[in-house]
Amino acid sequence: MSKNNDKLIALVFDDPYKADEARAAMLRMGGEGLLEIDETAVVVKKPDGKVRVSQDLNVVAKDQKIGHIAGLVAAAATGTFPLILGATIAGNLIGKLMDHGITNKFLKTLEKELQPSTSILVIYAHSDAERRKKIAARLAIFHPKVLESDMPADLERQIQDEIKTAVDKAVAATASDRS
Repeated sequence: MSKNNDKLIALVFDDPYKADEARAAMLRMGGEGLLEIDETAVVVKKPDGKVRVSQDLNVVAKDQKIGHIAGLVAAAATGTFPLILGATIAGNLIGKLMDHGITNKFLKTLEKELQPSTSILVIYAHSDAERRKKIAARLAIFHPKVLESDMPADLERQIQDEIKTAVDKAVAATASDRS
């Protein structure tokens, strides 16, 4: 599949559990070849207003990808930093997302949609138009509100380069600590 079909998608649900259920369905569809998932993140706003963010680390690790874009989007919309990255680099990358007009509008919409007792599944994936129709039909049972944004290639490249640099530094620091 062509990388020019990369999409940053958020599925908004009126229930705090549906995003987790939809993520499981999306991962199954990925296993069936309907899409290639770079990563996912689930954001749940509980009735008391507390927010839970969970990033699907297995998808990123599976292909040795340095993604984390879904986690960064979830963090920017909720103010909760992703689990993998340190606060300094995460803050810098979130700033890059918010400086970009398309992504900033997407983030503001996500923030507005996240109400008590709701959940959001943020997906960064690619697929073709024919397969997206099949995916949409299978996700219809969850009754999501779909928010979609293209991730500009230059912004994605900048974020992935910064994450790779941070990961390389962390690996080097760990290696020097062992010696």
